[in-house]
Amino acid sequence: MELHIRGVSKTYANGVQALKDVTLTIPAGMYGLLGPNGAGKSTLMRIVATLQEPDEGSVSLGDIDVLRQMDEVRKTLGYLPQEFGVYPKVSAEKLLDHFAVLKGITGRRARKEVVEALLQQTNLWEVRRQKLGGYSGGMRQRFGVAVALFGQIRS
Repeated sequence: MELHIRGVSKTYANGVQALKDVTLTIPAGMYGLLGPNGAGKSTLMRIVATLQEPDEGSVSLGDIDVLRQMDEVRKTLGYLPQEFGVYPKVSAEKLLDHFAVLKGITGRRARKEVVEALLQQTNLWEVRRQKLGGYSGGMRQRFGVAVALFGQIRS
């Protein structure tokens, strides 16, 4: 599914122009966004992830209008910000199971399969029952990747 960003601009209330007429097409796949501090990376990602609206422009993910069909985008897109919170007293296995329910995977067996696959894929299987508060920074990032990968799963 291609991501099309056309003429996106965003200026904050304090006058900082974070984005000016950004236009690009990103083919299907997994990508990182690189650039110096203040380049607008986080603003662009928040717009694509439906967490913020641009002042102007359009964004589409395949046939989905990101700015008008936010619920559809959220079912499809996985987003891993640099900083994200976790519940420190909950295990990765239990929290991923909870996210599976939120994703609409309500059958116990289907959830178990998805959670196990994500834990294996992110190399967290051996520590799946450990509380997230005891995870190292790298392990937390891998947990975040597992959550972001829910965007690839069709419920």
